[in-house]
Amino acid sequence: MATQHSRSAARLMMAPAVVLLLGWMLVPLTMTLYFSFKKYLPMRGDSLANGLDWVGFANYARFVTSSSFWPSVYATLVIVGGVL
Repeated sequence: MATQHSRSAARLMMAPAVVLLLGWMLVPLTMTLYFSFKKYLPMRGDSLANGLDWVGFANYARFVTSSSFWPSVYATLVIVGGVL
């Protein structure tokens, strides 16, 4: 049975790895959410140095109203259903 001292030491040794792992996950997630509300088109020559226009939920509205969105959702659900 582990003593309180050994459990505390284990937590202390794991803390740097946990902090790095959280940073490894949270930084890309935060950047993705940030860019999803901006007008960022890197394939058309947009640069982060020029600044980005705030479009809010317009990107999401365009995405959901796209003619290829619902067929893609259906195909994904068929594949997931086939795997399960």
